[in-house]
Amino acid sequence: MNKFTTALLALSFLLSLALIPQHAFAQSVTVSGTVVDTRNGEPLIGANVVVRGTVSGVATDINGQFTLNTNQSLPFVLRITSVGYTSAEITVTEEQLTGLTIRLDEQAFFGSEVVLSASRVEQSVLQSPVAIERMDIIAIRETAAPNFYDALANLKGVDMSAQSLTFRSVNTRGFAANGNTRFVQLIDGIDNQAPGLNFAVGNVVGISDLDLESVELIPGVASALYGPNAINGILLLNSKSPFDFPGLSVQVRTGFNHVDGRDDDPSLYQDYSMRWAQRVSDRFAYKLNFSYLRASDFIGVDFRDQGPATFGAVERGATTPNGNRVYNGVNVYGQPLLNIGNIADGQIQAGNASVAAIRSLLPDGELGNFSPSGFTEGEFVDNITESLKFGAAMHYRISDNLEGLAQFNYGQGSTVYTANDRFVLDSFSIWTGKVEVRNPNFFLRAYTTQEDSGDTFAANTLASLINVETFVPAYFEAFAGARTQGATVEQAHNIARQAGEAAQPRPGSADFQERFDRIRAVPISEGGAKFLDNSALYHVEGLYNFSEFIDPELVEVIVGGNFRRFALDSQGTLFALQDNGDEFTMDEFGFYTQLSRSFLDGRLNMQGSLRYDKNENFAGQLSPRISATYEIFENQNLRLSYQEGFKIPTTQDQFIDLDVVTRRLVGANPVLVNRYNFETNTVYRTESVDAARLALASGQSAEQARALLQPVVFDEFKTEKISTVEVGYRGLFGNRLYIDAYYYYSEYRDFLAEIDFTQGIPNGLREMPDLSQFDPNSAAGQDAIINRTVPTQRFGFDVNADGVVKAHGFAVGADYSLGQGYTVGGNVTYNELISADRLEEQGFSAGFNTPKWRYNLSLRNRNVGNNVGFNVSWRWQDAFVWDSAIGQGVIPAFGTLDAQVSYRIPNMNTVVKFSGSNILNERYTTSFANPSMGAIYLVTFTFDQFLN
Repeated sequence: MNKFTTALLALSFLLSLALIPQHAFAQSVTVSGTVVDTRNGEPLIGANVVVRGTVSGVATDINGQFTLNTNQSLPFVLRITSVGYTSAEITVTEEQLTGLTIRLDEQAFFGSEVVLSASRVEQSVLQSPVAIERMDIIAIRETAAPNFYDALANLKGVDMSAQSLTFRSVNTRGFAANGNTRFVQLIDGIDNQAPGLNFAVGNVVGISDLDLESVELIPGVASALYGPNAINGILLLNSKSPFDFPGLSVQVRTGFNHVDGRDDDPSLYQDYSMRWAQRVSDRFAYKLNFSYLRASDFIGVDFRDQGPATFGAVERGATTPNGNRVYNGVNVYGQPLLNIGNIADGQIQAGNASVAAIRSLLPDGELGNFSPSGFTEGEFVDNITESLKFGAAMHYRISDNLEGLAQFNYGQGSTVYTANDRFVLDSFSIWTGKVEVRNPNFFLRAYTTQEDSGDTFAANTLASLINVETFVPAYFEAFAGARTQGATVEQAHNIARQAGEAAQPRPGSADFQERFDRIRAVPISEGGAKFLDNSALYHVEGLYNFSEFIDPELVEVIVGGNFRRFALDSQGTLFALQDNGDEFTMDEFGFYTQLSRSFLDGRLNMQGSLRYDKNENFAGQLSPRISATYEIFENQNLRLSYQEGFKIPTTQDQFIDLDVVTRRLVGANPVLVNRYNFETNTVYRTESVDAARLALASGQSAEQARALLQPVVFDEFKTEKISTVEVGYRGLFGNRLYIDAYYYYSEYRDFLAEIDFTQGIPNGLREMPDLSQFDPNSAAGQDAIINRTVPTQRFGFDVNADGVVKAHGFAVGADYSLGQGYTVGGNVTYNELISADRLEEQGFSAGFNTPKWRYNLSLRNRNVGNNVGFNVSWRWQDAFVWDSAIGQGVIPAFGTLDAQVSYRIPNMNTVVKFSGSNILNERYTTSFANPSMGAIYLVTFTFDQFLN
């Protein structure tokens, strides 16, 4: 940890000026009073009263009263805020000021929300230099979705890929993925990624609704301030401080899903959470959080055949085998493409003389192809999903200008994740620990994220291994026996399938369960299906705003930096080991500065940022951003920005070494390229090998077939870069109509894409073969690969595409106040990959995975009358093609309707909400191989001690 410690000390020195007492000789000042609602004079519970520019402050009690003791020098300014109300400020000029009555007006207009993430300084949404979306406490409480995370899909420009009830991946501006490594998610500044996966596992081990203060989402590039990988967006989740939000909160959410009985019986949905926070003194406060969710998940029911289109296979898209030998349903597991001749050769190499005697009866090539009968997801994967979260934090105000805190969060869950396979994350857990010191002008934090894969296993791998033990031996033995009795090849295949299915244990039987439990407990590295991953992330970062030393009206200066280390630990089940048997580690660091200045009496705001990042395996990278915001009329702002960013290949991109049945995934780090002899034992693009085999089967000559082979050339592996221009507009008309619109144009260079190639491996050896016996570049060697007379191995491997990949899009959102509390809103988003052909010409799948059109509509009123409120939202998206490692297919267009009606019980500090997600139960799928999502009907009881 020498580099980690050095970085921590360096950042501590950089920020040490902030620790100097600023008011060593200040007198003690006491201010007390009551905060009330201007309309009715009712006290506002939990309003925050803070000395502006410090961490000194209090929250009002259940009677709206407060007493603030501070050592600030007179005069100073108190800032009073409460969610849903406009803020107020008063100047304090005397040491004892009591009996104040501070009145706050209900917030009746849009665009006044204060955000921090866009520039790392506080500013209103109207003045933000980039596109930004926000949800506050009220929006979180009043959403019609089951939770705040699902409600993100209603934000402008946001796409969601639902892999299970608790695992949704957020994306903006194209190139979506189930595990999205181009989008970053932070919880209180902590990167919420699983270190071994490099992306956030939805909110399954994240933050609870009760402890969430606000959500800020920046679509598009955010690397200039937040570092690498935030090239498609960043989501910042900010929890509630125990100083600002004390008291007890309890929420019980229960209901039903699977109401149609289509894939499962109607099931109970249970979600319980509690938050307790206490302000022990003006200096010390703490909080505790707990939540638990359990439900029957939706399952994958896509049975379309996904290939290969070879002799004996069903037509791609058919939903049943219908008597054919080769069938690979999307959500059917344990169906690898096998070959009778290859199995026979393996038996002969193992010394089976009886198979050698009848080898001529056992066909190679297309005639020998078959796939085992598989298991559907519904009968093979346990669809009970759970999520358990626990959090604790202690905050101590060292002085009026300095606060320290320690925070711990633990999450454990069971869910399903879609990548090259459907991975069952069973008892998967992550814990984070953070220490931080901060004031309004700086912060210094250090944290660690520790991952434990629990009992996670690969569904397709497990199903295939069960078939290898049962179905495949019976199939081969019956096929060989039938051929020796004079059966034709097709007759033998039919007889063999009956024998294989008779030997195959059925889900629910004791035989099946014994094999299931035994194989899932064996690590992949030892021939089983279990992941062992205890990878960790260590991170330290800091920021300093020089506003105390440099007049912000002249120029506002911010500097910051970070260091992080990935420590991989999968015991060889997911990542490759070094030659000495140790796990790989990976270090990276970055630092940045930002300058801001206002001109033309504050109407024009200019901002420039520059960041430098270095990963030990890649060259250093600069990420600049320049932006301007101009107020053309009052509350009418234009904005323009240009920014660059980049994505460091993930730990899996670099170091993965994983057999996923159909192929082996290998990282692009030079160590692995050399280990597998990819350059010395020439490899060929798999699609070209398949084309050569089809050509030979269709009667073309061996020479014509060889001409179709495409060797792979290995270039330097680089980071993926992006540059984006964005122009936007925000306007407020008469405090009733709010419009937010933007257009962006992006160019990607060194785009990261996956290729599939095939290597000939004589005698099944992965070490360098004797090229005097086998030369993959010779006609004989190429014929051996095409004819499978030598064993071959498929690989998945990441490379950089050539040229520039271009995308663009726009979004428009509007909210209009109809009066009497009614608000109607909506947004529309358009995204397009301009240069898909640039990737396809190089043999890459585009993988844009984003609908061109999507829109949201809503109608809401917080209080129709008699404490009743409602919210109705309609969401629709266009059909599009999903293309990823697990497969390719059309995702049909769909629309969903969510609605909620809530009733407030003020004297009990309680809200009762009746809600439904997808209340029309129109089944939909967000991405290839993912579940068919249906309706969820819920009733939610929320008690908040300080509920206004």
